[in-house]
Amino acid sequence: MSDNQMPTMNRGPRVRNVVSRMVDGAAMVIPVERDARHKDSVYTLNEAGSRLWAMIEAGRKATELAGWLEAEYGLSADDAAADTEQFLTALADEGLIELA
Repeated sequence: MSDNQMPTMNRGPRVRNVVSRMVDGAAMVIPVERDARHKDSVYTLNEAGSRLWAMIEAGRKATELAGWLEAEYGLSADDAAADTEQFLTALADEGLIELA
């Protein structure tokens, strides 16, 4: 993780232009605004992604997401931070969140 990515870990990403629902234990995320990159897409997140999504919606900081991954899956702090950054970047690239 580069130094210029680190500040996003101390702030909370913001959900934008989407609605989401839990369906059978999985988060379904649907872009609804014109500027969402894939307006006609539906994103289904796995168990870990669904939990992280719920934390994002609750306004949790990226460091809190990484802490959950570390505790839940026994990851090192570095691996949890890298996985969180990768997940958040993927969501941002799809236009589903805005990195603060």
